[in-house]
Amino acid sequence: MVGGSGIRTALADSDSTPLRAPFKILVFLTALTASTGCVYFNSLYNANKIFNQGVKEIEQGRDTNGRMFLDESIEKAERIVEDKPNSRWADDALRLIVRARILREEWPQAAEASAQLVGYAKSYKDSVEAFGYLGAAEANLGRPARADSLLTAALSEEKNDKRRAALLAYRGQARTELGDFEGADADLGEVSRLRPKWVPPRMQHVRLLADNGRGAAAASEYATLLTLEFTDLQERRVMDLADYLGERDPRAGIDGLADVTSSTLLPNNQARLVKLRGDLWIEVGDGEAGRADYQLTDSLYPGTRAAAEAQLALVKLDLVRASTIEDFDTLKAMLDRVMSQPSGRRITEARDLNDQFIRMEYWLTAGGPGYLLAAETARDELAVPLLARHMLLAYVDAEPEALWAPKAILAATDITGLDSAGAQAGSADPTNEELRRRLLEDYRDSAYVRALAGEEGGQFTFEELEQSLKQQLDRLNSLANQEVRDRNSAATQ
Repeated sequence: MVGGSGIRTALADSDSTPLRAPFKILVFLTALTASTGCVYFNSLYNANKIFNQGVKEIEQGRDTNGRMFLDESIEKAERIVEDKPNSRWADDALRLIVRARILREEWPQAAEASAQLVGYAKSYKDSVEAFGYLGAAEANLGRPARADSLLTAALSEEKNDKRRAALLAYRGQARTELGDFEGADADLGEVSRLRPKWVPPRMQHVRLLADNGRGAAAASEYATLLTLEFTDLQERRVMDLADYLGERDPRAGIDGLADVTSSTLLPNNQARLVKLRGDLWIEVGDGEAGRADYQLTDSLYPGTRAAAEAQLALVKLDLVRASTIEDFDTLKAMLDRVMSQPSGRRITEARDLNDQFIRMEYWLTAGGPGYLLAAETARDELAVPLLARHMLLAYVDAEPEALWAPKAILAATDITGLDSAGAQAGSADPTNEELRRRLLEDYRDSAYVRALAGEEGGQFTFEELEQSLKQQLDRLNSLANQEVRDRNSAATQ
């Protein structure tokens, strides 16, 4: 068995399989002359054989096949109970039905059959065994108090470690629903002591700990979980659990993923979790640790979607700090690398950002008012005000006599959060005070400033100038959109 397929399969332990008592078989063999008994013995033997095949299929992660075998075993066993409810084989047939129903997670039917099995009990031991099955069903039918009581009774007599672990796991589930954290924690901890390689209860324990603010313990339990072997379904659930833990407690998520690169997970899934760890580092405010995990994802798992997502995350990290056109060019080259990979082109966010970068690159190359459009995108779409401001001032430096140069200066001084010196730390661009002085000294007589001030005698009104600019910007925007379509079409050919 690879890691165990679930809590439910443990109640299919061989210690309680039908025909478990050698004496019963011996008695039967001495009475072979009873042809009807032989028929039912053979039917139960076949049902049990089919049941065991179903268990094997489920434990190997082939649930669909397993459920088909179990359904067939239920049909055979039910015929025995219906035809001969008082026969020596009826209780064993009913026990098989109960266990098969539990494996198929058919909880109402499992509860009904378990209650019926209690009526067949010939001893207290038989009763508490049936209580265990019934308790498992009640735990999954939303009746945790009744489940707790039944499972506690079953545990009082159960000596087999595998079956004890299953009963404890179900009781831990019931106690979780009852809000009994200490009881559930103790039960699930004992399950892992009895069966250290059993996956589902450990996942259940991680959730319990995370939900109750025990982040360090949840991280430790998740880290242990990653050392185990998984079925395909379990691996998917372990991946989901990493997201859950990270959402509940980012720091616990980071600690739980400390050794993910040496886990038993498939490489693609390892890559996803290293990337997730990087995201969690960013969330707790450690940008350098996040950057390191993004770079690790890219280097260890090249070609994966997670690697492309990590590269994109690095672009976004650097974009926030971009303050020059040279920075933008570097970021464009980084994004081009993402888009050169099939996995990168499938990321919607990467495609959208690439479209914006293509437009900005086109506008900067076109020059003139194109700088205004690029700056507007940097400010409003990308939320990178320093870069927007630099682009506006680059336009002024490139074309100081342009009609729209003073408009660019005004836009640069108006960018939110960049007033005066403190906002210019580390930047070679002039402060807002210097820009205002330049506007008054160098552009006081410009047509744009005079129109903006509403002075009479100007060649154009402010509205006429704005309309003229809008026409130019609309044309540049249309040309940039065509550039996006052309490049995207070329990239897919």
